[in-house]
Amino acid sequence: MRLFCKILLALCLLTLQVHAQRSAADEVKRLQARMYKLYAGHDYDLFMSVTDSLKEAAEKAGDERVFYRAWGNQALFSSNRSRRNRGMQIAKAMQEHASAHNSKWGVYTSTHVSAHIYMEMGSTAIARHEFQKAIDFAHEYLPGESAATSLLELAKMEMVAQHKLLCLEYCELAMKEPGLNPLHRLNALSIKCLVLARGLSNRTKEETKADFNKVWQERERVRQAYGRDDIYSRRIEIWKHILDEDYDAAIDEARKFESETGQLEFQRIVYYMKGDYRNAYSLLWKHERMIDSIQAGRNAHLLAEMSSAMDVSRLENEQKELRLRNQALRLENMASELEQQRLKGEAMDLSLKNKEVELQNASVKQKNDSLEKYNKDLQISEYESKMAAHESAEQTRRVFLTMAAILAALVFAALAFTLWRRVRHEQQLKQINSQLTEANTNLKTAYDKLEETTAAKERIESELRIARSIQMGMVPSTFPPFPERSDIDIFASLESAKEVGGDLYDFFLNDDKLYFCIGDVSGKGIPASLFMSVVINMFRMVAKEGLPPEHIATKLNEAVSENNENGMFCTMFIAEIDLKADMLYFCNAGHNPPVILDRQLSPQSQAALQYMDLEPNAPIGLWPELEFTGQSLSGIKGRPLFLYTDGLSEAENSSQQQFGDDRILEVLASQPFRDARSAVELMKSAIEVHVGDAEQSDDLTMLCINCSA
Repeated sequence: MRLFCKILLALCLLTLQVHAQRSAADEVKRLQARMYKLYAGHDYDLFMSVTDSLKEAAEKAGDERVFYRAWGNQALFSSNRSRRNRGMQIAKAMQEHASAHNSKWGVYTSTHVSAHIYMEMGSTAIARHEFQKAIDFAHEYLPGESAATSLLELAKMEMVAQHKLLCLEYCELAMKEPGLNPLHRLNALSIKCLVLARGLSNRTKEETKADFNKVWQERERVRQAYGRDDIYSRRIEIWKHILDEDYDAAIDEARKFESETGQLEFQRIVYYMKGDYRNAYSLLWKHERMIDSIQAGRNAHLLAEMSSAMDVSRLENEQKELRLRNQALRLENMASELEQQRLKGEAMDLSLKNKEVELQNASVKQKNDSLEKYNKDLQISEYESKMAAHESAEQTRRVFLTMAAILAALVFAALAFTLWRRVRHEQQLKQINSQLTEANTNLKTAYDKLEETTAAKERIESELRIARSIQMGMVPSTFPPFPERSDIDIFASLESAKEVGGDLYDFFLNDDKLYFCIGDVSGKGIPASLFMSVVINMFRMVAKEGLPPEHIATKLNEAVSENNENGMFCTMFIAEIDLKADMLYFCNAGHNPPVILDRQLSPQSQAALQYMDLEPNAPIGLWPELEFTGQSLSGIKGRPLFLYTDGLSEAENSSQQQFGDDRILEVLASQPFRDARSAVELMKSAIEVHVGDAEQSDDLTMLCINCSA
């Protein structure tokens, strides 16, 4: 009887457990469907509440995949809704949780999500590295799982960068992944269609069409079997019409895009492929104007948010408020100096205008003098004529008295003709003078309009030149910087891609300790230059306190990451050389590794070059409360350091080929090291030869330091 009761109790408990698991699984499915429905919307609080409930339900049901997928969607949703800093914090928390619970699937998902956020922030190099890291992790620890999601993201990045062969390679690798679902296969074939539609460099038009149709037919089979289409369907249909030369159908399909920018872009492509370059150029002009307008609005929003974040930081921390006030005073002084320079320029413009008016008056006076001289010449001529006539009459009266009446009549006729001629000439002169006056008035009006237009243009160009001059004044520009120290050799170069940029470098000597840094702010133009000015001023203030490089990086990160909703950040390499102890202390915050040259046997011998082995740290400004890791290196004297920003390694020529890390080592090893200036100028010559006529796409900064024994 007891045995029967135990069996009955066990069956009841098992039934209750199965029922509970089914209920939890049903709740997970319901919340998961609601999550995907809300993902396309903009209700941030509701989405986060639903996904938190989904995480709790999935954890109770033991569904590890849904748990981390919901967590990752929270990070992506935050990043897509202009909360990139929050999205990065969520991804970091997810990665720490996965590592603590030894979840292989969680580590892969968090790495993929972090890479996706880096891609949206424009940090393509970091995004590529993180996507490849996720793929390698999945292949090593999840052999039966598909890493197609990360491979397809890499393919999209290479498609945007116009690296066609590499994009096709990633698509092929994605289609070879185990357990590939139909949507990923459809996406891979769609990306291949879009790449092949534009044609490869070694393929003719007919071969391009054949390649496209082959992949398109395979995609149609997959789409019909899957029963649904992906987001690339309209673009592929447009290219199908273009290759079939059905341009009207392609135009109709392009007009179905929801975004106006997408309509303009694909209509321009259709007209260009059709050969209608006038309409293509007109649509390109409209598209660029719309993109510029959107970019201008984003820049204004970024500037407003940066100003608000700095105000809040000053209210929250008294010490930071004092430092920011000092910085504000310096900015006000610079603004006052700019205003004085502007007033001087306006005074010079007024002086030039006055001189031009004086020249015009002198010209008019000269013309009037010329007219008066001409009238006087006429009067003299008339007087001389009268005198000659009088003398002729006197002589005639003496010789031929009988001809007096005839000669008098002739004299009268001559005088009447002269008077008529003079009156007519004066009328002509008045008419000419009136025409000259009217022409002078019209010329002055046109000149005033031209002057206003020219002055406005010169004022804008002058302000940009002044802004660049102020920015360049923030970094050291005198070499050698320490003439009294023959044991320190430093040279640097900074070239912005636009009038102002986001690269920075700095160095100063405090007793026998040399502090220096180099950095690269995300983005370009005015927002990057403002962020750069804040970082370089705060570096000099914090470094002068004598702190180690890792503490300097921690303080800089705390200052600029609070309330940084714009997601701006700065990669930096911060270091200190103790000249007495012959030691190098440094901290790398997401920057390119410097090149170090080993000691040389003689000035003519070739040096051994290598990249420094660096501890990984996050860039400055991504999230607060980070503790940065520092490193040290002994025996730094006689071992030159070459530091640079990614504008060197990623510089592209007209064929979109990058300079590359290996070529940096090849150039530095091509000649024996003489001094810091020679090393920097050697690299500048090499980069000019590589780039050629291509436009500079990113800021370029180089810094070389050598401390002799």
